[in-house]
Formats: sequence, C-alpha cells, structure tokens
Amino acid sequence: MSALLLFGPAAEAQWKWKDANGKIQYSDLPPPASVADKDILQRPPGTRATVVPYGSAQAAAASAAAAASANAAAKDAAKKDAEQQGQAKKEADQAQARQAEEAKKMAAARAENCQRARQNLVLLDTGLRVSTLNAAGETVFMDDKQRAAERERVQGIVKSDCR
Repeated sequence: MSALLLFGPAAEAQWKWKDANGKIQYSDLPPPASVADKDILQRPPGTRATVVPYGSAQAAAASAAAAASANAAAKDAAKKDAEQQGQAKKEADQAQARQAEEAKKMAAARAENCQRARQNLVLLDTGLRVSTLNAAGETVFMDDKQRAAERERVQGIVKSDCR
C-alpha cells in the first residue's frame, strides 16, 4: 500500500504524444522540440502548454522565442475571436429586434383587419341595403346572393385575423 502512495505522483507525470510517423509515444520526459504542440496528447498535471525540451541552450532559446511568438499569436487570435463573437452576438440581437418589431407590426395589422371585418359583418347582418362601386365607378346595390358571398368572405377574415 505504501509503495502505491510513493509512486502515485510519478505515475501521473507521464507525457503522451504522436511522433513524426504517427505512432503514440509515452515518456516521463517531455517530447523533443520537433513535436508540434498539437501532437502532444497528454501532459503531466500542473505543466504549462509550452515546455522547453532538454537540449542545447540555442535550441532552448529558439524554443522560448517560438513559444513567445505563439503566445502572442494566440492572444491575437483570441482577441479576434472575441471581437467576432461580439459582432455575431450584436448582429443576432439586431436580427431578433427586427423580428420582434415586424411581429408587432403584423399583430397590429391583424388587429385592425379583425376590427374592420367585424364591423363589416355587423353591417351585412343588419339587413340594410349595401352598395359598392363597380368598375365604371357607378354605385351598385348588393343582392342577397352577393351579400351572402361577401358575408362568407368576411367571416373567413374574422376567423383568420381574430384569434
């Protein structure tokens, strides 16, 4: 039992990466500098994403410079992503506001159509003579057949717009 407690942290400090041939490698040491950061599949807990591998001082300096460059590029990319997300959210909010405004206008138009249709229905049900203008601009009175057809049409409008 005590042996497991002694070697537990060391067993967790394992690296896992894909080499140039695509084979998965395991080690307690970090991968060589030639392994791209995206190919590192697992790091020991508490290690940073950019680790300076063992090697010469020149390789370490070059790796540190590359890491700093990568960090700057990552920050720029993160900033651009944040700006794009902010812009996309702003556009989505504007589209939603336009849709809400359009829905409000449609509701107002339906309410007005409903009111007019109900008034026309009351007029048609009164039994009074109803006149319309024909194509020549002359006043023509509706007969019973025309009145029934108009009443049916107006009832359809009431059903569709007065929900």
